Amino acid sequence: MTESGNDLAVELTPRGRKAARWTSAFFMGLLVTLALVAGSSSSKPPENPVKSATVFQKGRQLVFRITIRPEVVIKDMQRMPDVSKPSTRYLCAEFSSSPARATKRLCVGGKNRTYESIGLTLVGDSGKTISDRAVSARVERVSDHIVEVGLLPGRAGITPDRYRWRAIYSDPECGRTPDECSGQFPVGEWADYRVRPVDPVGCTGGNGQVVRRGPGGAKEVALTFDDGPSPYTRQVLSILREKKAKGTFFVIGSAVASDPSTTRKIVADGHEIANHSYTHPILPSGSELRRTNQVIRDATRFKPCLFRPPYGAIDGRLAAEAGAQKMKSILWDVDTNDWRTPGSGSIYSSIVSAGSGSIVLMHDGGGYRSQTVAALGPAISNLKRRGYRLVTVSKLLGNRTIYRPR
Repeated sequence: MTESGNDLAVELTPRGRKAARWTSAFFMGLLVTLALVAGSSSSKPPENPVKSATVFQKGRQLVFRITIRPEVVIKDMQRMPDVSKPSTRYLCAEFSSSPARATKRLCVGGKNRTYESIGLTLVGDSGKTISDRAVSARVERVSDHIVEVGLLPGRAGITPDRYRWRAIYSDPECGRTPDECSGQFPVGEWADYRVRPVDPVGCTGGNGQVVRRGPGGAKEVALTFDDGPSPYTRQVLSILREKKAKGTFFVIGSAVASDPSTTRKIVADGHEIANHSYTHPILPSGSELRRTNQVIRDATRFKPCLFRPPYGAIDGRLAAEAGAQKMKSILWDVDTNDWRTPGSGSIYSSIVSAGSGSIVLMHDGGGYRSQTVAALGPAISNLKRRGYRLVTVSKLLGNRTIYRPR
């Protein structure tokens, strides 16, 4: 090594030259590694803005919940979006029973009825819209980032079946890069879900009270039918279906055991089924009530919360027995006396005399009931023309039906 003035000159020995080459190679390798790391971080794919999505059944409703990273403003979303346009804002769940069938796209949004309806768009294989309309639904903004929708699946044409489904989201103005403002969950694929049939399995309000009529505030009337099921029951069901009316059937346990299929049809048609004892004795025992409840459950899965004492005879002991089995005892304020076969005109007059909150007593079993069948349709038409709704007893009393997926 030599020194000349302010300049420093370095002369390397062979060992020094070898060390220098090793040091140079080390730093070059380090620079290449850092470059690769930097390159890989810059090419890392953007984070999916749809953090999660789930679908489940709750009572009669099909519920889907979507969580996104950006804050969601439901009113800014388009209820029936054209997802092919990059400028469109949407948050949707899509359902398809098979790749070959049309997809049902359910989207939140809109400035009118924002939290009471969603858009239903039917999309063909090519991605073209077949039809679109609004359907009633419960829309809830659970938090700044979570939206939950609940709807009766039949309103969207979603019947019990296996489905592919996914959540999709896009908001070009979410404040992030374009790739972080749109996405789906699951990423790049569909998830599977089976929508199951839903059955009524019980009802609330079985508190042992004895009731003769409902509250008179709303224009609602409860039509009730005793002593079935019988061959007349299906005729009654046909009339109720035609007239879009609901009824409550107080069934005899022994008749249910003999004809469980008609009992199931009562429930399947959306009517209420209730306990009227097993053999129709006056002041039946608690075991009669329990046996009737059991045969009803065996036939339909439904546990009654209403009991009607045979002949309308009830005392404290029987009311307590009904209450112990979580049932309310139901009498009536309008008696058609149809068991006397007074003629269809007389039965009709009795039915149409009902007012707000009335509980009307009729029979679909236990004897000759053609007069009741003849009077029922015209009487329902009369009541509906006067603004009355024909509802179940539980609905009249403000009780709730409990549903459970099968």
